Amino acid sequence: MRFLILLLAFLQSSIGLAQEVKAQVLDASSKKPIPYANVIFSENRGLVTNDEGFFSYNSEDEKLPELIKISSLGFEQLEIAPEKISGGIIYLTPKSIELGEVFLSNKNLSAKEIIEKVKEEVANNYNFDNSRKRVFLRQSDFNYVRRFDLEVDKSTIAGIDQRLMNEISSQIPRVSDSYKEVLADMYGNFDSQKLQIIKAANLHNPQSTQSLEELTDHLNSLFMNTLKERSYLKVRSGIIGVKIDEDELKEELVTKEKKKEKTPEEIEKARLESKKSLAKASDSRVKRLLNGMFWKEDITFNLFDKSNRYKYHLNGYAWIDNAAVYVIDFEPRWRSDFKGRIYVNTADFGVHRLEYENVRPLKKFRLFGISTADDVYRGKMIFVKDESGKYNLSYVERETGETVGIDRPLTIIEKNKHVPGRRKQNELDLDLNLKFSQIQKLQLVVYENEALAPGELEKLSAAADFEYETFKVYNPDFWNGYNIIEPNAAIKSFTALNSEDEEL
Repeated sequence: MRFLILLLAFLQSSIGLAQEVKAQVLDASSKKPIPYANVIFSENRGLVTNDEGFFSYNSEDEKLPELIKISSLGFEQLEIAPEKISGGIIYLTPKSIELGEVFLSNKNLSAKEIIEKVKEEVANNYNFDNSRKRVFLRQSDFNYVRRFDLEVDKSTIAGIDQRLMNEISSQIPRVSDSYKEVLADMYGNFDSQKLQIIKAANLHNPQSTQSLEELTDHLNSLFMNTLKERSYLKVRSGIIGVKIDEDELKEELVTKEKKKEKTPEEIEKARLESKKSLAKASDSRVKRLLNGMFWKEDITFNLFDKSNRYKYHLNGYAWIDNAAVYVIDFEPRWRSDFKGRIYVNTADFGVHRLEYENVRPLKKFRLFGISTADDVYRGKMIFVKDESGKYNLSYVERETGETVGIDRPLTIIEKNKHVPGRRKQNELDLDLNLKFSQIQKLQLVVYENEALAPGELEKLSAAADFEYETFKVYNPDFWNGYNIIEPNAAIKSFTALNSEDEEL
């Protein structure tokens, strides 16, 4: 009997391994990971490696394809049988390109002329037909506290001093991260989409700590214990001031009551609202990514819409997907914000890959010690050419971020005309020097791409319910059996700052 149990366990593990391929793609020369390499399993079915070169693929069929095609910019395309992947490592060999292999027109084209050719051939090169795409969307949110200085110039309130402010500052988390992951079927084209979610996960970080809440409660208590009956506050920062009356104080400065335990009905209602919110937000983010395709007009990344505002440099040739490509660098000429690199097919002027990043803040504001800057806007687009000669989206990524700064004095004065003596009762003078940054990264990878018959999109019914879980610690088993972009080390080590249970 023990032998049979062991045999069954072995067979089960063997079946699981036979239906999954998991590996890291490395440069054969440098042994460094190759990020965003194309991994093709069959016609219109594939994925890309993550930023550490890892990928995993789960076959919905009984067996894996006989060969996997792996390609990346500057490397020879590799065809390998899944069972021949040794030790979970796949090596790609760098490939140099001979100028004789490059398709050239009757005259040598300048980098600017190549860009114009790209614009002219968009309608011919890209697949704008309605299709069903299996997609995976990952949203990564990062928050950084760059500076949090509270300096007490004057305080007549017992217990509110520099020591307390230093303690509050030390409890502020300097870095926090959260992730949302969505597997879905997307119907439509680049201009219009309908999203039906299959499964979703939320690696939630409430961005708070119990010790910080206790300190702020203590600060409120000190204020409440000091305030006299019928007092009001004058709050001033520079030349800007506001009066807070007694009723407002009672409403704002109260000791926080303990949270009441939610009923099962309230928990279920919150869960449904959270799923509804996630579905709506996911739909909006996919639309935002696809509306940012390089050929669209009036978008933030305006390389092709405002091509005269950029300088272009033909930086040689490379090899990708068994095709020769022009390598073109671009940078601002005037009144533009981006630099980057674009890889253009020498035969049909289709874009295989595009990478860009801002060179200056897109927007800035500063007034009375308050500053904001939209200082991060970067991304990449990767397209794969199918057997019909059309380019299909394989991967798109965009990062956006802003920084907010506050460098101002803050004065809080308690006044009361109903007690003997002078009206001013207490005063707290602070110098605030705060700086915060937040970055959001969206990644969309396309795994499958199947054409839709005419009229099929209009008949599409409303999305069914989907599985949705919230985690405070990364769960490696949640996506077992599904194809997603492999989590990197940061996601695998994710743990929420506040590990207390919290229903969303």
